[in-house]
Amino acid sequence: MNTSPHASSSGPIRDLQPTLHSHGAPPLQPKSLSSQTTGIGALLAEQAGRGQSIEWSPMLSIGIASIDAQHRVLVAYINQLTHAVAHGQTARILQAVLAGLDGYTRIHFRHEERLFALHGWTEHVDHADGHRAFERQLAEFRRRFEDGDTSIGLEVLKFMIYWLAEHILSDDMAYSAFLREHGVR
Repeated sequence: MNTSPHASSSGPIRDLQPTLHSHGAPPLQPKSLSSQTTGIGALLAEQAGRGQSIEWSPMLSIGIASIDAQHRVLVAYINQLTHAVAHGQTARILQAVLAGLDGYTRIHFRHEERLFALHGWTEHVDHADGHRAFERQLAEFRRRFEDGDTSIGLEVLKFMIYWLAEHILSDDMAYSAFLREHGVR
């Protein structure tokens, strides 16, 4: 797969259709997605494709402050990588983004999973499986980068946008009402 950024009339990154997996890593299996979520993903990809930052908005909120705060961190990583790809600085920034995502996922996924266990959300196993798939994909990106593949910046960016649009705005929304009904704010 060609993962280098391309200039185009619509912005510095030509193709930001989501990448669901990379070399050797098992692909994520997206659930049935609503057209609204897919539309949001396309909008976010288009925005990043123009080199523009994604601004936090109520559209991205799941209504639980601690989780929204953590999701804002993911948006910051997406924006950092968007800027780097758009300005040809991917290799320099990618190592920091990958390391940051490693710490972020450990904290964020365990936080969500503790809330699921504490409040007895019955769909926690499938959701946690999605988290493990993300961790495997991230490990594959880190392995490739450590092996000298610095051209994966756009692929990582696509993956992160997919995760924001599809996992957070679909899968995370699925538990939001349940946890709020159980007093999680």
